[in-house]
Amino acid sequence: MATTMDHVVGVDHQFILLSDRHKSIIQGVPKILPNVVHMYCSYHMSGKFGHKKIKFLVQESAKTLNQQEFWGNMLGIWVLSSKAHEKLMDVGPLEKWASAFQEKSRYGIVTTNHVESWNNMIIGERMMPVTTIVSMIRDNVIRHYRDYRNDFLKFNSPVTTWCQEQIVHNAAVARKCTLERASAGIWSVRGLKRSCVVDLNKRTCTCKWFQTMGIPCEHAMAAIKEVGFDPYKFVEVYYLKETYIETYREEWTPTRGKEEWPIDRQRRRILPPLKTSKAGRPKTARKRGKAEGVPVQSRRCSMCRVRGHNKSTCLECVDDYQLFSHTLFGEGPPLSPVPATI
Repeated sequence: MATTMDHVVGVDHQFILLSDRHKSIIQGVPKILPNVVHMYCSYHMSGKFGHKKIKFLVQESAKTLNQQEFWGNMLGIWVLSSKAHEKLMDVGPLEKWASAFQEKSRYGIVTTNHVESWNNMIIGERMMPVTTIVSMIRDNVIRHYRDYRNDFLKFNSPVTTWCQEQIVHNAAVARKCTLERASAGIWSVRGLKRSCVVDLNKRTCTCKWFQTMGIPCEHAMAAIKEVGFDPYKFVEVYYLKETYIETYREEWTPTRGKEEWPIDRQRRRILPPLKTSKAGRPKTARKRGKAEGVPVQSRRCSMCRVRGHNKSTCLECVDDYQLFSHTLFGEGPPLSPVPATI
């Protein structure tokens, strides 16, 4: 793995490895990848807590770029549970999981959802033989590369579609900002929520969104529009259309069918080992870690199929017996007495 990373990325480029807090990963990363910045996934960290409000505050604490907001979220966790706050502070250095204290930009990525989406894509192939798995994964990659190559034809700007949406949004918010020039390239910008200092020379803003995402924030956009610069000149190279095209320019060559593969008759043919199928249906769901706990599932009514209650307390469906009970329509008129003699 280390050799492949050095060949593809290079030894001079420092990149970030985002994972859960598994003991083997924490111990192995410094030995195998010493130049990697190892950070923790906020989803796996929030999975250690059962309280929904605490889970939400943990993920917000990992996502926010403002240290005051971070400590405000941590205070909310302490109010809900002091033990949860203590456990969270014992995880390790804050820069390992909190974006507000990060030393290197990770472009807003705080979870490992990218890897989980890949696992979900190949969930049908995992039960196949090895050669079938490789063939189906190759077909998926070919299809994705083809779709990505066709996407750049829809670009109406020098940047990707997502980056263009961020620039348009920040430009709209920048119209409501007031700014004042402090010196060459440095501006004091007052936005809707806070006042920030923008340095166009260093491409930084005190809100940290500019240098974290690599896209001008609303404060930087206000300063850029004031001096008449092109906002696309302040976007990092990763969002440019040329970079997107260069990333997916490789074309995959389909392989021939199995019946046309060369056969080496001199070598001994090794048969696969005998497989004993276990009883029951094989599991395909992702194995949850010990820290994630058991997923909480709400009750579902068997009558109206709505979560949150069962059929005994369902208000949508009424039993037919109750429609004709005396509790709804009363006792009714008394029966006429039957004469004793006829």
